[in-house]
Amino acid sequence: MMPLLRNLASVAVLAVTGVLLIADSAPDCEKDAQEVTFDVTENTCGGNGSFQLRVPEDSCDLTAVGNAPLGFPEYGGASAKVDLKRGDWSLHDRAHTIHVDSDGGVVRPDAGGTAVDGNRHCEATREAEHLRLTCIDRRSDLSGVEVFRCEAKLTPR
Repeated sequence: MMPLLRNLASVAVLAVTGVLLIADSAPDCEKDAQEVTFDVTENTCGGNGSFQLRVPEDSCDLTAVGNAPLGFPEYGGASAKVDLKRGDWSLHDRAHTIHVDSDGGVVRPDAGGTAVDGNRHCEATREAEHLRLTCIDRRSDLSGVEVFRCEAKLTPR
């Protein structure tokens, strides 16, 4: 009975150590809240306009507000020391519907075609005084094939 208890105690110690290691490896997002409004132009993902990007205090999670007509995902993430106006953040939608025609090309939703489950991932990178948001649509099936790419110019207000 004693060897069994020792083994159980060892397993418990390893499990707690594993949880602590995982918790310790999470990104350190101790920072002030940020909120930035961007003017959107040259948008091939949707229309032009503006949207707000918000990150709460002590968080790496982003929320985009007013982004739907622009074609951008609503949620995303950022590095621990991000300055939203300088880029190095991303938006992601795992439940993005892609409309494809019989040749497999992407078409507007109102143009018919077949609805395909996909995801859209967008990365913001710095270009001079603005950001370039590049979005890639991929099929959600095991192939993960890229089916569409679009981008927009973001200018912080």
